[in-house]
Amino acid sequence: MKFFWLNFHTPYACRDSGMCCSSGWPIPVEQSRVPAIEQAIANKIIPLRVEPWLTTDDGAPDDAAGMLALRSNGHCVFFEAGQSGCAIHEVKPAACVHFPYVSLIDQRGVSVTLSHYCPTAVSLLFEHRGPIEIVEGAPPIGGGDDIEGLDARESLPPASSDGTRLLSFDELSAWERDQIVHAKMADLQPDDVMLFDCARAAVPAPWSWPEAPDHLDGTWWSQVAPGWARFSEELDRYAAAKLFASWSLYLGNGLEAAAQTARVASAVVRIEAARQCVIFGRPLDREVLTEAIRQSDLLLVHYADPSLLAAIKN
Repeated sequence: MKFFWLNFHTPYACRDSGMCCSSGWPIPVEQSRVPAIEQAIANKIIPLRVEPWLTTDDGAPDDAAGMLALRSNGHCVFFEAGQSGCAIHEVKPAACVHFPYVSLIDQRGVSVTLSHYCPTAVSLLFEHRGPIEIVEGAPPIGGGDDIEGLDARESLPPASSDGTRLLSFDELSAWERDQIVHAKMADLQPDDVMLFDCARAAVPAPWSWPEAPDHLDGTWWSQVAPGWARFSEELDRYAAAKLFASWSLYLGNGLEAAAQTARVASAVVRIEAARQCVIFGRPLDREVLTEAIRQSDLLLVHYADPSLLAAIKN
C-alpha cells in the first residue's frame, strides 16, 4: 500500500510536548493493552501516583477495558510533565499511538495529514521552505498494517465539482495536486462568521465551542491584518493541509464538499487569530498565530463531527 503526505509534514516525529497527554481527553484503553500496563506497574517501572489508573465509562468502545484516569489538572495519570513524558509509551492505547495522524484510505492508498493541535505538527508549518507538494512516504505507524482513519476503499469515487459525474482516481489526484499548489489564505471574508458558526454547530453535545469574539472587524484590522501577510507561506501550508486527505470528499458531495470544508477552515483560523490577539493582548505574531492554528484544529479535527462539516453548504 502506498502512503502519501504533504512534503512539509514528512519530517514529523514526536517531540514529547505532552499536549495530547494533558488536554483532559477521554482515552479508551484496549483490553489487549491492560496486562502489559499492569505488569509495568507491578515491576515499578511506572511511577504511578494516582489509582485506579483505569476507570469505567459507559461510552467507551466495546473493545475497551475502560478509560485512562485523569488527575485533577486533566493530565493523564501516566504523564509526568517535564520529567519522563509518557510512562506507558511502549504500550500506550491506540488513540495515543495514532495522534496526531488523520488518514484517508481509498483505492489510491493512504493519504496522511496531521492535526495541528499538536505543537510539533503546527511547528512544521513554520519550518518548511520551498513549494508545497504531495509526496510518497513511509507509513505513519509501524509497517502501516494498523492504520486508523476514514476507510473509503469500498466507496465510489467522489463527484466532480458540478456534481454531474464521478471522477476517476487519476482525476481526483490531479485535483488534489492543483488545489494544494494554489492554496491561498485570504483576509477576513464577509461570510466568515456564518461559516464559523456552521463549524460550531457541527460540535455534538455536550461539547461546545465559543462564539466569535466581539468587535471582530475592529480586532481584525487593528491586530490581525497588519501581520497577516507576513505569515502568508505558513497560512498557505495550513490551507493546503485542509484540502489534502479531506474526509469530506467521501462524507459529502465530492469535490465541492472538500472545497467548502477548506473554506470553513479558513474562516475558523481567521476568527481564532482575532480571538488569540485579544487573549494575548497584542498584535499577530508567530506565537499568537501558532495558538490560533492549534485552536482551529482542536475545533475542526477533534470537536466537530466530520459528517456535519462535510454537509455545510455555501
